[in-house]
Amino acid sequence: MDRSTWVEIDVSALKHNFSLVSEHAGVPVCAVVKANGYGHGLVIAARAFGREAALLAVTRIEEARALRDAGIDARVLILAPVTDPQEAGKLDCEISVGSQEQVAAVPSGARAHLIVDTGMGRLGVAPTDVVEAARSISARATLQSVWTHFADAAGRSGPVQLQRFAGVAAALRTAGVTVPVHASNSAATLALPGAGFDMVRVGALLYGQDPPGVRAPWTPRDPFAWYARVIAVRTIPSGSTVGYGSEWRAKRETRVATLPVGYKDGFLLEPSARTESVRESARAAARVAARATGVRPSPRAVYFGDRRAPVVGRIGMQLVTVDVDGIDVVEGSVARVPGRRLLVDPAIERVTIGDG
Repeated sequence: MDRSTWVEIDVSALKHNFSLVSEHAGVPVCAVVKANGYGHGLVIAARAFGREAALLAVTRIEEARALRDAGIDARVLILAPVTDPQEAGKLDCEISVGSQEQVAAVPSGARAHLIVDTGMGRLGVAPTDVVEAARSISARATLQSVWTHFADAAGRSGPVQLQRFAGVAAALRTAGVTVPVHASNSAATLALPGAGFDMVRVGALLYGQDPPGVRAPWTPRDPFAWYARVIAVRTIPSGSTVGYGSEWRAKRETRVATLPVGYKDGFLLEPSARTESVRESARAAARVAARATGVRPSPRAVYFGDRRAPVVGRIGMQLVTVDVDGIDVVEGSVARVPGRRLLVDPAIERVTIGDG
């Protein structure tokens, strides 16, 4: 198929990374495949991990339904509470509950996981309420596990949350409630060896990415590569402009190429994932200054082999133009496109390689 842009997903790399995590953790692994498999493709990731993972984890019931529609028969845990637990049961999926109201609404016969808030502040019952909530669920359903989530496993709060959750696990044992407990995300799996408990829930590490604040003691394989095919090559005279707003002007005769990707596709988008603060504003300003002074090269570029082709002009909705002076590029040449994989448009086809 003659594709204009596509993402190649190396399934063998996904499996390799899973093996590394599993060996390091020493306990069963819950493979997190939420958010379209961290951009790699929900079903692709689920099929790569499903045979070895203790659970597959998603955030939304829509993701769980997509897995079932694709024929995935592995155990599926929905990490965020759902508004219709009965619907989750019809999909043969396991639910998470994180409040007294949700505990009371667990349907008879359901398989439920109880969330404990040890410091993340988003979801979960208080540690002092865990034993009572666990008993309430067990009276009419199957309590599959009790779990918590770290806010900053590699930072100061990580050991504090670990201590709190260890206390929860001890309280459950003292009360005679026998249930698996788990806490570790990718960062905790590396930074807090004592947080392994009965299972780890891992996302980033499976996709070859180090979590914030800590690095894996192994060399992961990168399973993700985004490509686009050149659709036009032109030589423009000195003084010509390129792109909306005519903001970029050629200082010399320049050879440029146009690719069918843009901001709609996720090209060079940055996630706005933090509360606005003086510190974050300062960091952003420092990044801009570093690029402006040449201390740090701008990420606004694509790559033909090892040759960097910087963007010229504004990035359009689905088109971008790059400077290819001195690079052997013709119409149909393929460029590797940088992008935050979570933000690369799910509509761009994920093509699997290395899957045997």
